Amino acid sequence: MQDLSSIKMENGLLYETIITTKNSDGTPNAAPVGVVCKNGSKIILYLSEAIHTLQNIKNSGHFIVNILKDPIIFTKSIVGDLSQDCFKNHLNDFYITNADAFFSATVIKSKEIEKGHKIGNSKLTIITAEVNEIIIKNKNVEPLNRANFAIIESLIYLCRMNIVDNKTAQMYLERINEMSRLVTRVGNKEHKKAMKKIISRL
Repeated sequence: MQDLSSIKMENGLLYETIITTKNSDGTPNAAPVGVVCKNGSKIILYLSEAIHTLQNIKNSGHFIVNILKDPIIFTKSIVGDLSQDCFKNHLNDFYITNADAFFSATVIKSKEIEKGHKIGNSKLTIITAEVNEIIIKNKNVEPLNRANFAIIESLIYLCRMNIVDNKTAQMYLERINEMSRLVTRVGNKEHKKAMKKIISRL
């Protein structure tokens, strides 16, 4: 049986995905959700009570994780509804038509917590789910990890540091430091190694 390494998901890392679920009226729902790869067969989600996806998962106990890079699909899933032709049926769920890969997952446990922020507290539900069938549609599938983009952005700022004024250079430095914190949170060893090299050049 395939595990999550077959779609290049590493244990302990957070990936940006789109979760698809079924609404109570039978229509598809999609939302961008970060998925933590706990191991080859389990994932963890941290879901806000504000998103409809959480209620759908509570109702059904299962969902589909879509692996793709299409920025329009990510955007439309937040700022506007995806059209019906963006979805296809898989067993009793929906997946996104142009996903590079997708897998179904079944909830095995959930826990509600309250998380503090600068602007107040919010409730989160931590869902642990078991991975079922993995469907690979593109053999070059690669899940999105924000650390990759943080490194690229940092390199752009680094290359421009010597051609901008001091105020702009300070802004670039602050952004690189922000990117470094992101890499520390969601990156793997290679991401962190690359980021360390960038910081050492400042």
